[in-house]
Amino acid sequence: MRGRATVSGMDKTGDPSPADFRPFARIARSLPDDLIEEAVDLLFLVREYGISKSSPPFATAEAFLAFVAHVHDGWKIAQRRIATRLSEALSRRADAKALAKSCRGRRDSAGESAARLSVRRLELEIKVLRRTLDVILWSIVSGEHSTLRRLFVVGGAHSLSVQAIADAMPTAEDFNRDPHTIALCTDILSQVHVGDLMVANRRTGEVTFVELKAGDKNYRISKAAEVSALAGCAMFEGQFAQGFDPVDTKHYERAKRQSSRNHTILNTIRNEGGTDPNTGAEVKITTLGTPLELWCDRIMACYQRLNENKTWAIATIDKCVYVGVYSNQDIAFVGFKSWMAEIKCDCPIYNLTDSFHIPSARPLGATFLSFELQTKVLRGEILVIICLDIPKLIDLANEIKPGFLSLASRAESGRARQLKMQMLEHQDRAVRVSNGTEWEFLGGGFRDRVVFDQQRPLQLIRYHPLLNAPSAGEPGGHSAADAVDLR
Repeated sequence: MRGRATVSGMDKTGDPSPADFRPFARIARSLPDDLIEEAVDLLFLVREYGISKSSPPFATAEAFLAFVAHVHDGWKIAQRRIATRLSEALSRRADAKALAKSCRGRRDSAGESAARLSVRRLELEIKVLRRTLDVILWSIVSGEHSTLRRLFVVGGAHSLSVQAIADAMPTAEDFNRDPHTIALCTDILSQVHVGDLMVANRRTGEVTFVELKAGDKNYRISKAAEVSALAGCAMFEGQFAQGFDPVDTKHYERAKRQSSRNHTILNTIRNEGGTDPNTGAEVKITTLGTPLELWCDRIMACYQRLNENKTWAIATIDKCVYVGVYSNQDIAFVGFKSWMAEIKCDCPIYNLTDSFHIPSARPLGATFLSFELQTKVLRGEILVIICLDIPKLIDLANEIKPGFLSLASRAESGRARQLKMQMLEHQDRAVRVSNGTEWEFLGGGFRDRVVFDQQRPLQLIRYHPLLNAPSAGEPGGHSAADAVDLR
């Protein structure tokens, strides 16, 4: 496995604010029991089903393709079940919202509170279902943050609805008749804003995005907009658009923008560089050139130390990442908080299940932890608590190269925040990267890689593009207007 990094302008990913996280809460406590068991079954389908049918090594290419077909079978079953359960949850959420509105009109505060609580629980159920399908997406793109980041579009709101699912699933099922093809409904996925279907063919290695258009007229307008966006021919556009009424013109312009954006995104991914459609910044995706160093084995080692008499185990990674594994919620709250107080660390604390709330983070089912541990985390039987100590991270980086990391001023950080940049921050100050002549912000993707991918921060620092970047006056280097996001 090789890692990749990208240098780009950052965009807003819809992360909750730190105040929204409850790191010592068990997600299972807020969900119905049948949903938890359904989520465990779905986790098996997206992660273990294919391996349970045939596992590597494979002697021939055909044996490998047979394995792929088994994997796809599990994925397809999971998508059908998620689509059904998600449609039910969306309908119930709509009913609960309508009830809350009705209660508010009748000044029934107790009824309104109960309805709003139902809405929140259904929204969590929807997140769990979508993030479980995200595991398939992460498998298709091999967990490449740089690719996933391109598929997220600021302001590209999903049209997630019962009708959207009903419209997309039949076509997905048509593609999925091929055992070596998997078609995913992008509206169900958490962070893909390209196309209506994502179609991956393992035999050919091709990944494409399909737009679904209802009606001959809509189809013709959308295809013409695609041709216009790619060719840039004013004559074609003028001739085709003659006689359009305002509704058709609006549809045509919207379809042309969408086609142009999709083309930009796919070219950036395929060419490992290009223009970020969210920020306009130039993107450069580079290979680390070495296998990724992960610390998930430390979580597993802590878990294996637990027994009836020992309810906790802790570890430190690269002097700046603290992890605790607990089978007792009270011990987790008191123990981890006391540990952080003792070492004077006031950085955000995360629960591994916080990934259900963060579209850009690696989903629980896509981590390299054992399936057994994943299911226990999902059921709330085990808590995995993690903290990235940013001041210690800065010290660690500056041992490698003095002055490499520092905290920007609050004014600089505020200006970057207004541009919707997502940065690694400490006490409202963004972390800066500098080679002595050029500087950039360290993107929030660094947190995702360390906390949810369990990548070693020391390796990410050593392979940062600016660590060995050319000095002033030499070719290369980056603009201070860009941010650095190790995805």
